[in-house]
Amino acid sequence: MYEKIFGNYPQVKVINYILINPKRDYTKKQIAVGAKISRVTLDSFITDLIKLNIIEKENSKYRLNLNSRIVKILIDAQVNIAELIMKNQIEKSEIILGEALNDEEFEEFMNSIDDEIDIDEEIDKLENNEHISITREEYETLKNKQQSINSSENLCTDFIINGCYPVKSNKRMINYG
Repeated sequence: MYEKIFGNYPQVKVINYILINPKRDYTKKQIAVGAKISRVTLDSFITDLIKLNIIEKENSKYRLNLNSRIVKILIDAQVNIAELIMKNQIEKSEIILGEALNDEEFEEFMNSIDDEIDIDEEIDKLENNEHISITREEYETLKNKQQSINSSENLCTDFIINGCYPVKSNKRMINYG
């Protein structure tokens, strides 16, 4: 949470990470991996965090100094910020479009929809390529453009064009089926 406010700095990442589980003991490696920083970067400032009484060292483990005034303020600030964010999200989510239905009303609505589909007919459409799918961009490109096919032979009307290419491109790229 502090990263969103104070920036993507290694010290902020470490403080943010150890505040998530304040009663846990960490090795340097665990802190570096959890905070997504390098061990060398952590080594460059971990003694500063100890001097500021933010963390304390016991043997080779580090933990948040819960007796420090700075840490208490950081925890309180984190709780207050979380409450503000939650209140903001609740206010945003109170905008309801339409009206809520109870179970009976929902069931009645769902039953009113005519959902009978002839599976055989749909399969025939798919097998016979009766549906043509194009993107909106392709549609916009093609809708006002005159297209012609030049051929010296009579064209068979039983073919499918699987692609469309601009006039300036290589015409051999069109895939005729």
